[in-house]
Amino acid sequence: MRATFVALLFLCVGAAQARAEEVRENADKEELQSEGKRRGKEKSGAKEQNKQQNKERSEVERRADAPNAQTLGRDQSGVYVNAPATNSAFSPEFVMRGFPAGVTLFDGASHGFTAQNVDLSTVDHVEFYKGPSAMLFGKALGGYGGAADYIRKAPTQETFARAVATKASFDVTRFTADVNAPLNDDKSLLFRMTGSAQSLGSFVDFARTRSFDIAPMLAFTADNGDRVSLRAEHNGARLVWRDGLPADPVFLHVPKEFYAGLPANEHETPFFDDLTLRYEHAFNADWKIAAVVDYFLYADRWGWFTGWGYDGFQSVVFGNPVRARTANRSFDAQLRLNGRFDTGFLAHNVFLGLEHWDFYFGYNNDVARYAAAPLNIFAPIYSPGVSYAGAFWSNGVARAISRSVYGQDLIDLNENWRILIGGRYDLLAQRERVFDPFGALTGEPTSSLSKGTKGYFSPRAGILYRPDEETQFFAAYGKSLIPNTGVRIQSGEAPPPQQDTQYELGFRREFFDRKMSFEVGLFDITRDNVAIPNPANPSGFYSVVTGQQHSHGVEVNLGGEILPNLKINAVATFLHALVSKDDNVPSQQGSDLLGAPRRVYAFSANYTFDSGGLKGLELGASYYYASRLEATLPNTYGFTLAPQQMLGASLAYSLNDNLKLELNAANLTNQSNWTSNGALYHGEPTTVAASLTYKY
Repeated sequence: MRATFVALLFLCVGAAQARAEEVRENADKEELQSEGKRRGKEKSGAKEQNKQQNKERSEVERRADAPNAQTLGRDQSGVYVNAPATNSAFSPEFVMRGFPAGVTLFDGASHGFTAQNVDLSTVDHVEFYKGPSAMLFGKALGGYGGAADYIRKAPTQETFARAVATKASFDVTRFTADVNAPLNDDKSLLFRMTGSAQSLGSFVDFARTRSFDIAPMLAFTADNGDRVSLRAEHNGARLVWRDGLPADPVFLHVPKEFYAGLPANEHETPFFDDLTLRYEHAFNADWKIAAVVDYFLYADRWGWFTGWGYDGFQSVVFGNPVRARTANRSFDAQLRLNGRFDTGFLAHNVFLGLEHWDFYFGYNNDVARYAAAPLNIFAPIYSPGVSYAGAFWSNGVARAISRSVYGQDLIDLNENWRILIGGRYDLLAQRERVFDPFGALTGEPTSSLSKGTKGYFSPRAGILYRPDEETQFFAAYGKSLIPNTGVRIQSGEAPPPQQDTQYELGFRREFFDRKMSFEVGLFDITRDNVAIPNPANPSGFYSVVTGQQHSHGVEVNLGGEILPNLKINAVATFLHALVSKDDNVPSQQGSDLLGAPRRVYAFSANYTFDSGGLKGLELGASYYYASRLEATLPNTYGFTLAPQQMLGASLAYSLNDNLKLELNAANLTNQSNWTSNGALYHGEPTTVAASLTYKY
């Protein structure tokens, strides 16, 4: 997240990412690989209904526990966590199929066009969209690499209260609460509220976080079946940011506790407020309409440096300290129609949507007149403060508006064949202003205004063949656009968007009475119009849009209940993601992308005792491996990061129906597990966490 905001401050916000609202109960019906057939004989329909009910039950079981920040995403093929695994209850950032996930989704919609930290206490479960499933409504949100969709906890007809207290290594203390109750006798009005408070230490000196979150939600179902829900959330935090380490081999040998920053300048106070209103109406069993309005406000005050890096000798250098104030506001309104109908022997499952999205971003920087003193690596002395007396300043604002229409038709040709045709048209309008009178950021005095309006069409198509109920083959092709947000070109015009082209083939087979499944997919993605720094502007403020990146690979998934009470999950990813074209920095061409290991393997197993003297005991074990990573882009010969290896174990015991004790241990072999996103990060050492859950 920090890298994203730094880019937004150096540059200026460009075109905004159009968003899509996912109607949760229809997600499986609308994806190319969705199971079952919508029509047919009565016997076939009964089978599909039973299968869907079984799937829903399994999802409820899977969602019984909140997502674990240390393991989230590591059990998904094609997904790599390019950040240290930390017991923080905040979701990490992901790299999918070699490309950073550029947008965070909440119930299918985003709060802008960038990645966002997520407090997992409000989250029921996380869905990862890749390939065909990432192409929601003809638009690959965040590109064809993929996106993480955080499905938030919603009211149910149960009455319960759940509290979890956690104590873990490195001074981690966390408390979460979840209260749910119907508010009337017929249970048409439901209420749920989740909340958390946590204090997080770190094995890195000075780095720490204190945060809280509260999220109430009301849901009402009318006599005619109409549903209305209103959700609010407030999140606030105070923290000292962890900078990582400059990307140089010497930092692989410094103590893991070393803090390569200036704590006095890096206190942050982020907060956000979110309000979502949703209305659903069913005309009949086949047709329904949904409207969603979302308002999101985010603000932060934080510090950074204009020239952070390594002097090549013995010190970390900072350049001029900067104190930044940023704020953004996002408003989104969507209207979507879903329906089913037949034309002769063809069965259609269609939807049509309209969206209006309005995004505003503003920032103000105070740039200290003098550079901060270098920090000696071997004898660090941290300055107690930073003076902004007589500071230079710069500011900027940007606004982007998206008006979009999207649609899709999922056609059943017969009981074996299905085709998908969809698309989305986005009309993006943007206006931005930069005022840097001293040239503190741009390298020269700048006062500029730019605007632009462009339209884009994003198609998608696929075909699915099911020789029997347990077997699927599919092929998919599509193009997508990713607006080059935060990119400024010297002409002042709006930059062209990144555009992805993807081909994919896949196979899925279920066995052991559908308790186990095996999947394999082959993908090839080319990303054009990648923004890179303009070599004619040394400040890095301006960019040119000429680069190309390419990723191709294979994903393998095997999982399910292999024996009674024993569930396993095994995934493997083989990929090569690289810079395939760079006219301005030729040395980058052919370099592997950061956060894109060529091989990733993960395995986990969980066993639950449901009878006998050990009833209520759950045991788990996991192993994760990622091959060597490049540390810099362009790649530096001989400078790679060692393979990651993480061994984990878990133990849980239900003392009774209301009380449960859990122990989790991560990185049992205490591996260093370095990652790099342009800065180096030492992975978290061995950690142990104990949680006590009480449910009333």
